[in-house]
Amino acid sequence: MIDDFSFLEKNQKRIEKALNKALPAKDFSNITEAIHYSVLDGGKRIRPQLIYLVADSLNLNLKDETIDAMAASGELIHCYSLIHDDLPAMDNDDLRRGKPSCHIKFGEASAILAGDAIQPLALEIITDIDDPNLSAKTKIKIISIFSKACGPFGMVEGQNRDIKSENIDISLEELDKIHILKTGKLISACVHATCLLKEDLPENDLKAFIKFAECIGLAFQIKDDILDCTSSTEDLGKPANSDENLKKNTYPKLIGLEESNSRADSLCNEAIQCLKSLPYNTEKLIKLSKFIVERTH
Repeated sequence: MIDDFSFLEKNQKRIEKALNKALPAKDFSNITEAIHYSVLDGGKRIRPQLIYLVADSLNLNLKDETIDAMAASGELIHCYSLIHDDLPAMDNDDLRRGKPSCHIKFGEASAILAGDAIQPLALEIITDIDDPNLSAKTKIKIISIFSKACGPFGMVEGQNRDIKSENIDISLEELDKIHILKTGKLISACVHATCLLKEDLPENDLKAFIKFAECIGLAFQIKDDILDCTSSTEDLGKPANSDENLKKNTYPKLIGLEESNSRADSLCNEAIQCLKSLPYNTEKLIKLSKFIVERTH
């Protein structure tokens, strides 16, 4: 029986509406135009998918608009990082989501400023949530989690280590640490922050959700590395073999394609076991986990 992934498409449409609502007017300036260009109509939206599906599994007593704001916030942080990662001083990628990168379309200065604007916007959205069932104290905790995920001990340091590791040999443990910081921290933050929306969530349940996020976050990155060297630019929507061209350390380079696939599958299975240990309906999260390691782009 083929798994039904129609819920992913439904959530995809939902996050596009939430992002449209969250963004400033497109025609305000060239920067807001660049923001719309970089954020809308593209990407796998894995982070908001996680927020929607964790919220659904926990059966939260909150407004739909609250969950939409959370999902938009998580995705905006991701989008800001992509704009900056593509810059010539970083990964120097000219293509993103099947179209010219932000700096190619609007220039480097505008791309930097667009990214700079998106990051605080992501946190502003959380502060503006108006829901009687969401306390100010919980909002502050959520903002703290997202801030730490993209700060000097999260995504920024992951990108720094990724750049510093080009053209040198590193260990598998060091590569894991790069991607735990660069990719995994925000994925974990999206799950952790959503769990905070559930009043009196048992500590063991929170730990299981976070462990799930850590496993699936690393599996996601391994699969990305695999696809970079096995898929076409057309399928990926970004330059194929870009990691090899930049002489980056990747999982296929360190342990080979077969072992990389095996490790991604193992992490996915570990993530699924975490979900199965929880007393909630996690069926859709399990399907998403499988989708992450089985995707072709």
